[in-house]
Amino acid sequence: MAQAGDAISPTSSKRSRSKDSTRSITTSSLNTPAANTPSVSTNSLVISTAPVPSEANGEDAVPYPAFLKQSKDINTKWNRLEMAQMERLRDTAQGTGPDEPGKWARCFGEDYAIRNRYINVDPYQSNRVHLDVPEGHFDYINASPILLETTKSGTALKYIATQGPKSDSWSHIWRMIWKENQSPAVIVMLTQTHEANREKCYPYYPQSPSSPDMRINEHDEFEDGFVHNLHLASYTIDEEARTQVREIDMTTDDGSESRKIWHLLFAGWPDFSVPEGDDRAGMLKLVDISRSKNTDNSINPRIVHCSAGIGRSGTFIALDWLMQELDEGALDDVPEDEDPVLRVVEMLRDQRAGMVQSKIQFQFIYDVMRERWRERWISEHPDEANQLGLAIAAPASDSEQPALKRQKSLHNSEAANESLTLLPSRPASSRGASSSPAPDAEARAQLEAELQDADMEYEKGKT
Repeated sequence: MAQAGDAISPTSSKRSRSKDSTRSITTSSLNTPAANTPSVSTNSLVISTAPVPSEANGEDAVPYPAFLKQSKDINTKWNRLEMAQMERLRDTAQGTGPDEPGKWARCFGEDYAIRNRYINVDPYQSNRVHLDVPEGHFDYINASPILLETTKSGTALKYIATQGPKSDSWSHIWRMIWKENQSPAVIVMLTQTHEANREKCYPYYPQSPSSPDMRINEHDEFEDGFVHNLHLASYTIDEEARTQVREIDMTTDDGSESRKIWHLLFAGWPDFSVPEGDDRAGMLKLVDISRSKNTDNSINPRIVHCSAGIGRSGTFIALDWLMQELDEGALDDVPEDEDPVLRVVEMLRDQRAGMVQSKIQFQFIYDVMRERWRERWISEHPDEANQLGLAIAAPASDSEQPALKRQKSLHNSEAANESLTLLPSRPASSRGASSSPAPDAEARAQLEAELQDADMEYEKGKT
């Protein structure tokens, strides 16, 4: 049987053929199931190696810093990250003694595995959140504290990256929030509860005003009296951010103490992939909203989760830090041999394995930062921009300016040549991004055949 400490394979990949995961948010996609949610067994996370989109720079005359110019070595940078991750995994067993695991030792064993959504996605022993439970009880939750600092001001940015809660332990995330956060706390949820008819996250929060109340831990799992009530105080949809905004009151069972939690659910980000068009603009607006709802990010960490808590979650956190670096001017004088994008992903992976899990997500960070840099430079140099015939582009859409038009990664015939391998000897998971058709019929047919084979392999290995 595979164990919780098994390595994340950088060469493993699988896509789902779900069309739902690539569409923009509609009314139906904003509604996540609340009832009859099936329990999900612990699966393996498979890593997508979808082809990477590239910026069509054309005649764009904006003076980008070296790390944001069209990069011909994106594969080299990605491979460097993956090799560094493998080095950490090789060092997993190297500790100073049986009771002192090494820095990169992962949470290993059946006790950990039963609380993991995916058997090969787990935190480092040296950097995990410990639940506040009575002595003698298991304090594990699949969650990692993340600390970044802005370069110029030295402002601490705190996050907790965690997996989508499971049906048998969903109360643990609320126990964690009660200990780790002040009021108001902010939860950023970057997955739907179900994608392609498979559970990605148990609906651990009040769904709608018609069912506004939930009881947390009413059976007193750890026998410490931690029984709380959740009440949905308000529910709105931020159209600009394409986000469900829930204001939740969390109160002790005796009513003596209460805290506010902002729960921000963004459903327009396909697993393994990146948000497109209006969803892309909405996600960036979500970054701003999550900051504004928080009291002090240096002491009150934002809770960020998707399904496994590494791909979409890592990309979101990386962008949040980089956009604050841009606002502070820390990216204005970056030496040509330095790359803040590469650096922040390295910092994240030092704190939680596999953060920013796919190459397309890695490229997406560069794409977003190019756009943000371009907008900032044009607004600060209007006369020069006017002479160059430059204007701030509208959010990515079918009418994009040629200089900013992104080549949709899954429209490349390169997609048909990808390897779609699953993690060997493990039950495969449902994780994966849907793919768009290749531009020619032959490539499309080949891709669809590979996807069908991959799904057949999934069915064989499913637990």
